[in-house]
Amino acid sequence: MDNHFILLFLDGLGLGTAGAHNPVADPEAMPRVRSLCGQPWLEQIQIQRPNFLLKPIDATLGVPGLPQSATGQTTIYTGHNAAKFRGKHQTGFANGSLRRLIEPHGLFKQVMKKGGTATLANLYSPAYFEAIAQRRWRYSVCTLLNMTAGLPFRMQYEYEQGEAIFWDITGDIACDRGIATAPISPETAGQWLANLGAHHTITLFECYLSDYAGHAQNYQRAMDVLQRIDRFVTAVLDALSPSTTLIVVSDHGNVEDLSRKCHTHNAVPLWVVGPAAQAFDHVQDLTHITPAILAQV
Repeated sequence: MDNHFILLFLDGLGLGTAGAHNPVADPEAMPRVRSLCGQPWLEQIQIQRPNFLLKPIDATLGVPGLPQSATGQTTIYTGHNAAKFRGKHQTGFANGSLRRLIEPHGLFKQVMKKGGTATLANLYSPAYFEAIAQRRWRYSVCTLLNMTAGLPFRMQYEYEQGEAIFWDITGDIACDRGIATAPISPETAGQWLANLGAHHTITLFECYLSDYAGHAQNYQRAMDVLQRIDRFVTAVLDALSPSTTLIVVSDHGNVEDLSRKCHTHNAVPLWVVGPAAQAFDHVQDLTHITPAILAQV
């Protein structure tokens, strides 16, 4: 049976300590996930059973300073320590130097070299690429990952066909921007992602809700976001094909500590569910994820 992987990236979701500052540990935040795991997502969580792995992994990458998105994501998607490569943690978007890692070492390109297929599930719009051309926006890491592999981007008609998901899961923001015609439920989005995952060797979906909620330092907003993620992830699991393994990971902590507006040094969760789960028990930090996937392709 060929292995398939869904890589679900949840921006800014770390594992912290219990307390009023940490909505991730609130029993009402992710009740379905908590039921599956049998315990709250806290800094020392360790669960390993057949087809199921949950553990904390390092996101600091041996580089001083707070972990940041561009270098963290590049590390996840290449297997190379982008923070050491840059000599610092780099926030926000990819630059030319990070492209020098992504272009030769990107996960999509490496999977395709081994005869597999890759796809980015996120919904894009012409306006995004127009903003790039006008230098109002810069490329995200996942955009460069897809672009350097020569793969197409999913546009509105694919969303309408159930073959693309906006980064907010439900598509509410996409509808407000005129990119989509109607929002969907987290459960529907989860079914769509599981279906895409069954048809590709590697399927990536990025969600940034948790990082935005962490920066906002609003407990109720964080709870709403975590409950949406909870419904979405468990719907993916409910619809997962027998040959597909779901990998959930983040680039740095944030939403698990609302006492501060910035990122944290906390470990991030690595949650793997599916037939290849045990192939990830050696993973200790963000550099090990791409190699672990490639070893199973």
